[in-house]
Amino acid sequence: MAFADFLQGARNFCAGKPTYTEDEYPDLTGRVYIVTGGCTGIGYYVSKFLLLKNAKVWIAARSQAKIDSGIAQLKKEVPNADVDFIVVDFGDLASIKPGVQKFLDSPDQLNGVVHNAGVMTPPAGSLSKQGYEQQLGVNNIGPFLLQKFLDDKLIATAKTAPANSVRILWVSSSAAGGMAPKNGGINWKDINFKKGGAAWTIYGQSKAINIYEAILWAKKHLDSGVVSLTCDPGNIRSELQRHMTGFQGFIVDKILYPTPYGAYTELFGVLHPSFTTEDSGTFIIPFGHRGRVREDIKVAANGENGEKLWNWLDEQVKPYA
Repeated sequence: MAFADFLQGARNFCAGKPTYTEDEYPDLTGRVYIVTGGCTGIGYYVSKFLLLKNAKVWIAARSQAKIDSGIAQLKKEVPNADVDFIVVDFGDLASIKPGVQKFLDSPDQLNGVVHNAGVMTPPAGSLSKQGYEQQLGVNNIGPFLLQKFLDDKLIATAKTAPANSVRILWVSSSAAGGMAPKNGGINWKDINFKKGGAAWTIYGQSKAINIYEAILWAKKHLDSGVVSLTCDPGNIRSELQRHMTGFQGFIVDKILYPTPYGAYTELFGVLHPSFTTEDSGTFIIPFGHRGRVREDIKVAANGENGEKLWNWLDEQVKPYA
């Protein structure tokens, strides 16, 4: 890890104030967004701020109970909220096609996708339904498959929407720079960590792959008109810490920023007018700044290992597409 990467990670502990907040967001009447994990944590505030600006929001989550609770709370805070939902479980690839069909059958366009849902350092040995290491399955393979189903609507919307306004945001983490394996961020000898590994290294790999996904989606859809970005929301209180307990959880809680700050970082990518398709692959850092991608990850994603990952992901989701 270069010193510049260390400094970028360290600034998360003193990241300052958000640079772009709901007071500056444009009116979003007529726009439609999908927010994964949009009923709790950071995703809840992403949904809320979009709704406050008159967008329609589709929440994607795996728990009907959490969806119902989240939507009820959103409607309390935003009485005119136009919000719907799809039930998908990124830990079970077979759930995604039937779950997303409700949205695909709707007349709605699609102005943006926020791949916000994720899992961090679950209990060792946790697996997805298809037997993938859980973070690889939930943070990477599941969102990759969902995006495949959404591509047609997203690209069609970009053809008629204001230039550069249609976005995909792949939510990563500072762990990509600080924790992901050396030489490109991916452990190609054991991408599924069947032989085990350090918890934060495994998480870091999943967040590095999110960066790959942002870069590679844009490379694979050069004329789409869609801006594909990635971000580190920051050191934020969120659902991600649900597996942290005891002293570790106590310490981490003391260095975290309020949950809405993470939404400000994400919505900087989703809404800020400065981004164009030329900026695809940009890594946004707290709380609304352009950051750097660790050099070996950037080089790998734009080279043979990027193609290798895209093809590998394609193979994993093929039976469920």
